[in-house]
Amino acid sequence: MADDLPLILVSNRGPVQFGLDDAGERTQQRGGGGLVTALSGLVRLLGEGVWIAAALTDEDVEVSREHGDKAFTITDQLDREYLIRMLEIEPDVQHKFYSIIANPLLWFIQHYLWDLSNVPDITGHERDAFEHGYVPVNEQFADVVAQEVEARGGRAVVMLHDYHFYLVPERVRERCPDVFLHHFVHVPWPQPDAWRTLPGWMRDPLIRGLLGNDVVAFHTERYARNFLLTCQELLDLRVDFGELTVRVGDRTVATRWYPISIDAEAFEALADSPEVRAVEKQLEQQRREFLILRVDRTDLSKNVLRGFKAFDTMLEDHPELAERVTFLALLVPSRQDVDEYIEYMDKVRRLAADVNLKHGTTDWQPIDLRFDDDFTQSMAAYKLFDALVVNPIFDGMNLVAKEGSLVNRRDGVLVLSEHAGVYEELGAFAISVHPFDIQDQADALYRALTMDPEERHARRNACARVVRENDLGKWLRMQLEDIERIRG
Repeated sequence: MADDLPLILVSNRGPVQFGLDDAGERTQQRGGGGLVTALSGLVRLLGEGVWIAAALTDEDVEVSREHGDKAFTITDQLDREYLIRMLEIEPDVQHKFYSIIANPLLWFIQHYLWDLSNVPDITGHERDAFEHGYVPVNEQFADVVAQEVEARGGRAVVMLHDYHFYLVPERVRERCPDVFLHHFVHVPWPQPDAWRTLPGWMRDPLIRGLLGNDVVAFHTERYARNFLLTCQELLDLRVDFGELTVRVGDRTVATRWYPISIDAEAFEALADSPEVRAVEKQLEQQRREFLILRVDRTDLSKNVLRGFKAFDTMLEDHPELAERVTFLALLVPSRQDVDEYIEYMDKVRRLAADVNLKHGTTDWQPIDLRFDDDFTQSMAAYKLFDALVVNPIFDGMNLVAKEGSLVNRRDGVLVLSEHAGVYEELGAFAISVHPFDIQDQADALYRALTMDPEERHARRNACARVVRENDLGKWLRMQLEDIERIRG
């Protein structure tokens, strides 16, 4: 960072995760999730800084204790050395923080998922989870961040990430007034009325906590403007939509938007690796004339059920496609400690079985449903699709759309929800769909499969060009340049 200010990263998941192998020996793996991959690009800037995260496994806790619950040096898979600090959270507190408030309550609000005629019910159970789960975890992280800032002379750049830590910035600023706080929210920020789902005793502290930052950042301009509207309508604060700022007392908080991306060069190299090519060959031998693909977590926001219903409708409308097309759905089970997600996975299984029973034959199953976390398989499938379905109800960004568009080698067509954050970049070159309009999605699938080859080629090339130009390096660089400008 400029002026040699140390950088402090804060995320729920850390860059590494410790475990035990079958022989009882300690293992170190890269932390899961796309966020960790994205933030790894900042590691080279840590210098004397530190990455702070939760200790999420039993072995994470043991490693943290061995280092006196202080920061320690790791060497990652790319032989980079840097400091991390893992926070041990008491299990009952962690459950209240993560499984009752962060997921599902905040996640559902920010993705417009609640059926408000039935849920949520805000009871003493939720109040207890907020006061004795979300608040203490945020206080614990704020205390550790402040310790690390104070150990570096009280001046640092702190980059916080996501909806787990909305209360942290205000608390850190109270202790460290000279710190620069930057908070990236990786999920959608809904319109103000969505936040009215929460009572004021919970809602207002969350928003005011975020306003402890110098910069609050999102993936799209729409989310940034929604945040300003929320500050204006729910907290009666003065906002400037031209400058994208909100006035908080004697401070001005900037709102910015930076669309996250992937490391295009590294991703293309991985797609051409022997491991991926071997799986690609297997999938190619199994394919029919057309391949429709989706790669997703089994998250309610991903809209898997309507995607299958659209495929069912397309087969009804176009019986000539029978036995010529397969819908390969590569789904990673998500949040299986939350009842709604367990029920959703069951619905996905049942619907796929129903479609296969309705349309299938003795040697053709229209939907090839696979529950697995196999990145090599996903990468190979990206190269082979004729249509890629990305139809979320709402999504902060959706990197699947970028990954698939970049490495596909069949001029595959992107079928893209207008409610995905990535729509702002790739929507002009995709077939746009409305996530609730099943007939619209069915028609889009058929159009994608029957599109003129020249148009398919032009669309895929345009998508790939955007991904290469707006790569992960640009996402990081834009943020760092803005930090320097705003700090003056």
